[in-house]
Amino acid sequence: MLLACQRDHFTIGGGGTHFLRILFVTSMHASTAFPLRGVTVQRQAAALRALGHEVEFVELGTKGGPLRYVLARRWVARALRALSPDVIHVHFGYSGLAVPRTTVPILTTFYGDDLNGTLGPAGRLTWKSRLGVLFSHCVAYRSRRCITVSEALRKRLWTGGLRARTVVIRDAVEPTLFRPLPRAEARERVGVSQSAMLVIFPHTVSQPGKRVWLAEAAIRELRRWLPSAQLWVVNARPADEMPWYYAAADAMIVTSAREGGPSSVKEALACGVPVVSVPVGDTELFAEVPEGIRTATDRPDALAAALREVLDGAPAERRSLLPPGLTLREAARTLTALYGTVVAESRGARGVQAVL
Repeated sequence: MLLACQRDHFTIGGGGTHFLRILFVTSMHASTAFPLRGVTVQRQAAALRALGHEVEFVELGTKGGPLRYVLARRWVARALRALSPDVIHVHFGYSGLAVPRTTVPILTTFYGDDLNGTLGPAGRLTWKSRLGVLFSHCVAYRSRRCITVSEALRKRLWTGGLRARTVVIRDAVEPTLFRPLPRAEARERVGVSQSAMLVIFPHTVSQPGKRVWLAEAAIRELRRWLPSAQLWVVNARPADEMPWYYAAADAMIVTSAREGGPSSVKEALACGVPVVSVPVGDTELFAEVPEGIRTATDRPDALAAALREVLDGAPAERRSLLPPGLTLREAARTLTALYGTVVAESRGARGVQAVL
């Protein structure tokens, strides 16, 4: 049986069109405490639905600790019976613990802390996250294919065999949402000064790994040249309002000790905002967008010098700096081809032909 992917759907043995049924299993979803968590997963599902696929969710909750993943197996089993999906797509490594024994092929996307671990206040990996990395590798071994959001994250997998069956599908953005917007209008909309030099830090400051202290030190250094420079911490804002916050900023800074992507860098670039980052996450961007992103060592003076460089060279009119291939539609098409491959393999097909 040959399963051929044609125009984002599949034709099985000449028997007509077959759009995929996909079950997302994820702990990355909104909750009362974290209303914006998992917005990237929701947007990915929307992009797949726009191609004609059916996507359903099993959300694993936020309470109950690690045991909740095992207890959620009954929910996933119920969804498997109800949906009869072609493929299970697990989002975040630990979430795969919730998938019971099944013949449905499993793909797992790793996003960052599931393979990197999480830094505690002392700057060392927490024991809980070390255990989580172990669990993530157990899930990876069980998955027919793995996905990471950067090449650096793929290299965190422990064995060559796992890395060989892992593909990189980088964080993607919706360019009709994240796009250059008028700076003055944006500042009026979000209520900030028109004259300040704003360096946006769109990260959770309570997470030690984001190293907000380093960003603050870099801005203190920057003020020697640009007295109006300010570190602008922006988080917990409505997800679809973020383009206005990027538009109001003059630059963005990333000081994380470890990252998967991060997706905020692509969002800022799509809005035409230059980024200064320590060498972390999706470092391929540094070569792909030399005019939009600068790398610096994790020293305040080095970060300040890089910020001064991008601010001095900022064009009068912004344009999108997003590299080709990083839109949600393109990511959804890449996922469609990958789904087709694993579905074909699971059904004993000899090959899959992607015609996208």
